[in-house]
Amino acid sequence: MSQYDLEEIIKKIKDKSPFEVKDKKRSRPRSLKVIISKLYYSLNYENEPQATREKITQLLLDHGQFSKEEIDETFQLSAKETTEYSIEFLKQHPGVAQTETLKSKEFLEETEGEKEETVKEVKYIFPRYC
Repeated sequence: MSQYDLEEIIKKIKDKSPFEVKDKKRSRPRSLKVIISKLYYSLNYENEPQATREKITQLLLDHGQFSKEEIDETFQLSAKETTEYSIEFLKQHPGVAQTETLKSKEFLEETEGEKEETVKEVKYIFPRYC
């Protein structure tokens, strides 16, 4: 899939126009992965990975050529747990935000010896396609 083709497909998705996707076992999931990657990196994925996922899922569902299961599977295959938290995650988990603040150098002495279970955020790592 060339850059031109990908741009045309993204335009068609936004316009809710159908485009040709081969239904072969390998080509359809690969095409979806490339499309999701392009959309994901074009949005505010660093600060809002889950909101970005929801926007892309809704856009693709509104378009209608891919099922929710196909979209969810593509995201699940690219999911990675991390402690490098996004702004979105810290807003949803104020306790984690407070703990992260205490871990900063200013408060390092206060948190020494404390061992808490680390909460991890799910982010998505897709290959970048030009």
